[in-house]
Parts: sequence; C-alpha cells; structure tokens
Amino acid sequence: MKFAVEWIADFVDAAAAGGAAGVRSLLDRAGFPVESAEGKEPSTVFDVEITPNRPDAMSHRGLAREIAAMAALDLLAPPSESPAEEGPPVSELASVAIDVPRLCRRFGARVVRGVSAGAAAPEKARARLTAIGAKPISAAVDATNFVMWEIGQPLHAFDLDRLAGSRIVVRKARRGEKLVTLDGIQRALETSDIVVADAERAVSLAGIMGGMDTAVTEATKNVLLEAAWWDPPSIRRTSRRLGLHTDASHRFERGADPEAIPEALDRAAALLLASAGGVPASGFLDARGAAWKTRRAALRLARLRLLAGEEGLDPEFAAAALGRLGFRLERRSKSRLAVTVPSWRPDVSIEDDLVEEVLRVYGYDRLPSRLPPAQRPGGHLEPLRIVEERLSDEAAAAGLYESMSAPFVDRQADEGAFSGWLEVAGSAPKPLSLINPLDAARPDLRATLLPGLLDAVARNIHRGQRDVSLFEVGRVFDRAGDPKEPASFESRRFAFAIAGDVRAHWSSSGSRARADFFDAKGLAERLLAPWLDPAALVWTPFSGEAFEDGAAALIRTGDEELLGVVGLASRAERERRKLEEDVFAGELRVEAIPTAQAAHFAAYSAFPPVSADLSFAHAKGTSWSEIERLVARAKLADLESVRALDRYEGTGVPDGQVKTTIRLLFRSAERTLEQEKVNAEVRRLGDELRSRLAVTFG
Repeated sequence: MKFAVEWIADFVDAAAAGGAAGVRSLLDRAGFPVESAEGKEPSTVFDVEITPNRPDAMSHRGLAREIAAMAALDLLAPPSESPAEEGPPVSELASVAIDVPRLCRRFGARVVRGVSAGAAAPEKARARLTAIGAKPISAAVDATNFVMWEIGQPLHAFDLDRLAGSRIVVRKARRGEKLVTLDGIQRALETSDIVVADAERAVSLAGIMGGMDTAVTEATKNVLLEAAWWDPPSIRRTSRRLGLHTDASHRFERGADPEAIPEALDRAAALLLASAGGVPASGFLDARGAAWKTRRAALRLARLRLLAGEEGLDPEFAAAALGRLGFRLERRSKSRLAVTVPSWRPDVSIEDDLVEEVLRVYGYDRLPSRLPPAQRPGGHLEPLRIVEERLSDEAAAAGLYESMSAPFVDRQADEGAFSGWLEVAGSAPKPLSLINPLDAARPDLRATLLPGLLDAVARNIHRGQRDVSLFEVGRVFDRAGDPKEPASFESRRFAFAIAGDVRAHWSSSGSRARADFFDAKGLAERLLAPWLDPAALVWTPFSGEAFEDGAAALIRTGDEELLGVVGLASRAERERRKLEEDVFAGELRVEAIPTAQAAHFAAYSAFPPVSADLSFAHAKGTSWSEIERLVARAKLADLESVRALDRYEGTGVPDGQVKTTIRLLFRSAERTLEQEKVNAEVRRLGDELRSRLAVTFG
C-alpha cells in the first residue's frame, strides 16, 4: 500500500522523527517494512507492506500512530472539524434498520442537502489521492476515499433522493435478487450476502461496492454518507465468490474500528461541504446491531521477561509502551499490568500479544541472543521416560509392534475380570471417572493396559493376521490422587501380548512353534534384564479371573517389590473377543523397576565349566522357585548357575506329579574342576531334594 510522508506528517512530527529516512527506519522497526520509496521530500511516497492482521495500519493515521510510539513522539490531533449543523434533524430525512445484528454491529449515516455534486474536491485532497495512486472522481466520492485513506474507515455516498422511502435496511440478499454494482456489472446475489437496501430493493453490496441505481451523479442534490462495521468472514466470502476486491472490502475483511464511524462521517461531511457546499442535517443516524465487547488483557512482568530473555524490562517501560500504542491502563502493580485493548486492534486478545507490542517498541534488535536454559546438554528431564524408551526398544528388538489404545473404559465391563490384578497392584477400588465423557458407555479412565491390548490382538487376528506380537507403553489412572496434582492419579505401565507362532532365534535351527507361557516369561525377563538379573526375579503363581488357572504368575524382585504379571488370557476373555488362539499377556509396573542398581564386577574365569543334568519327579504343586531356593541353600561348591531344562507330565509319570530336569553349571576361578568332585556335589543335592521335597529319581 502507498502512503505519503506529507500526509503522515498531519498526525506526527515527521521532522522530529528524522524526515523520510527516519520515518522509513521507524516503520521497519514497527514491523511495517517499506518496499520502495518514490519522490523527494516533502513529497516522498512509501510503498509499505501491511500484514493482514493489522487493518489499523491501513491508513495514514494508523502508520503515524506506530511512528509516534516507536519514536516516543506525541500523536497530533486530526486536521478536521465537525460540520456546522444547520438543517432539520437527520431522523426526519432518513431512517436505518438492521435486520442482521451480528453481521452489522453499527451503521452510521449523515445527510448533506443542496450540494453541487459535480464540483471537484479541494486541490490538496485531490493531490494527495493522486500521489498514492487513487484517481479523483467527484466531491462526494473523493471525500469518502480521502477519509478512508486518512483514518482507515471506508464510507459510501448515496443519492438520498434515489433511495425508495428514504430508508436504509441492512439485510441478507433475497433468493434470486440481482444488483448492478458501480462497475456496471450485474451481480447475481446469494442469500448469504449482506446488502444495504432501501424500501424496495438492494442498493449496495455491503462493505464491498455500491450500486449503480443510487450512485452519486452530477445531478445529485442530497447526499447520504454511510459508514458501518461489517462482519469480516461474511465480507470475505462474498468478495471471493464474486471476484470483487475493493479498498473497502480489503479493510472490512480484516476488521474495521466501530468507534471510528462518527469521526469518519464528520470528516467526510466537512470535506463535502468545503468543496460542494450544501446544508448538513443535524446529528447523524447511529443504528446498533449486536454489541461488541470491550476487550481486556493482562501482562505479567515474569512472562514478559521470560519471552524476551531480558531481565532489564520493567513495568514502567511496559506501561509507557502500551500507552503510546493506544492501550488504556486499568490496573498496575509491581508484577502485573491490566489494560483495555483499543477498538482499532482486533489482533490483540491474549497476554503474548501484549508482550509482542512491548517488544516492538523496545526493539527486537536490543534483545540478547541466548540459548534456552538447560540442566545438561540433551537427555531427559524424566528418568522414567528413559526406562519406558528402553523397554520399547527391547520389545521392538524382540519383534513386537507398538500399539496405542484409548484410555477410556467402563471399569466394570472392561476391567472387571482384571480386578484381582488391580488389587494386587495397589489400584484404587473406585475408578477415576469423567464428568463429561466423550463416550457415555466408557466414562472411566483405565487402570490397566491389558484390556485395550487384548482388543488390539483380536482386531489383528480377525483381519487375518494369525501371528500377533504387540506392546504398549502408557499411563493408567489407578491412584486416589490429589486433585491439585493431576499427575498423582497416574501410574506408568508397559504391557505386551503374543499369540500364534513365535520365531526361533536367527541363529537357531529350530522351526517356528506356538507361543506358550515360557515365551511370555522369557520376554518379560528380557525386558527387565537391563536393570535386573533374570535369575534374581521371583515368580509366584497367580490366580485371577482374567487368566487361566495355573498359567499365570506375578513377578517380584528379591525384595518382594511387585514388578508385574504374566499369564495366559482366560477362556472367558478370549471368548468375549471371539478368539480361538491362545493369547499370552503381561503388564509391568514401570515405577517399580529399580533403575539405580549398583554395578558389580566379577572377573571371568579362564577355566572351563562342568555341567551336570539332574532329573527327578515331584509333586505338581511344587514350584520352580522352591526348587531354586533349595539349591541355593545347599551351597554347592563352585556352583555358578542352575536353570530348568525340561518339565514333563504324562505317560510314565505318576498322577499328580511332574518330571523336571535341571542343569547345574560348575566353574572355579582357580582351577579346572574334577568330574568326581562335581558328581559328589550333585549327589549331595539329590539327597537334599529327596529329603526336603520327597522327589524320586529314575
């Protein structure tokens, strides 16, 4: 947009601002870069880039206000005076009605009678319009254009005698209605278009262009000047649909100032009277639609300093800067300012907008360049997030795919079968429920990840994916927390589920096999291995409605801290999801994983190990942990490890018993072991097993 420096000087002392060069520098600093300059002082004309969010700067006074604020100069009073009111009241000559109050919040009108419409505008006005590329037309039209470029409020001039009933009605266009606009083109209107109509038909396309039927001509004697506020989205839609973009629509699309209407009408009437004569009617019509709210905002000094990175900014400077931009100070303290936003700034509504205004005046070039504060280079601020990522990486390396499920459930319907696990895990007995749930059928927040993960397994299997391995990491809401600390309601969980065939390790010659409990158990041990020695984990049988009896176990540390649960999903849970496949699932309590474990170094023995297998039958109810504890109590010399090699029940094994084979690994750090001494230790262990667990060999 083009602006004349001489015109700007009506509102701010351009010489004090440094002349044309100084004005250009101040506009650049204010955020309105000058793309080019034409002519020499005092007739310099700038082509200024105005961003769409700043309709207030699309006038000479608007730019002058920015220059005055940047240079700490006073904004000068407008060079205008109210016209002498000599005629009858305007209410006796015309009337205005608004049928669309939300689309036209204010409509003002003045009447000037007995004008010489063919007269030309004053030479100064025509010269200024010509300088910025606006073509002078007639006294009435030039008066409206001059005021628009001067203070930013678009106006329109009607021939009052051609308005049927001397009446203005602001309404929506009627179906099939047409209007010939000032460019001579007949426009087919739609019912979404806003029009200015008289008692009979539409006479103007609101906020865009007037109509030919009521245009001011050389024969016009009585003029009705109109200034209004129009709804920006409505003007934008109509303008784009018709491909009709005007100086008026450009401003109305972005938001005009409703408080500028009386001033604009007075200024236009005064210009018209000065050039075309006439008698102004007393007063002006001021029709109101829906009221607009006075916008207020607050600025905290802490927020200003945080975003600026400058501790030197103080409330005094912030208050002065906002005041120079037209913001009215309402309240002020050492740490906070409250202001009323001026009506011409539709782009300001929140605290950060005020921060931007203060910093524009302060100067962005004065702000220090600093890196944001950090406790250390990189890394996480949440230690448990590192644990979650490590668990996810281990699961992905094991061939599992990540899944995500919604946190909304019905505690009774979806998690009722998991109540045993929830009780053991320390979950609150009552769910955390939402006041306004997205789904009325699921008003609660989940307390476990397992139901959602089983649903994901079912969806995959029902769509033909028979082999499924999934995991999920997320929050559950299982605590009776403090409402003031929302995070106190949450716990972190990691869950997994496998079904179908599982692959053997790439180095193994074994073929694919159906997943079983030991695959799930081994996966849990692998996931926990970065923090806990799998041999140190304590597995105890677990019975719950969601798991098959005898096929589920709780995981604990050696200190009896509950880590999680692993098991075969019960038949009821599988039938509920129409699953024929066995599904093995587990859930880990992330907070319970001891991440601060001390590292212990043990020298690797250079001597070879000696292994020995021991098979025995025992009662089916004897757990592996009991056997493991008995081996530990036996304190076999040079025993390095013990693990279960096989477990068998069936033909050849008495009812109620199982046959277990264990592998003992012996190694010395000082010498090569003798087989006979190893055999003696194995026999001693056999005696311990026979006496304490009543096992049988053979």
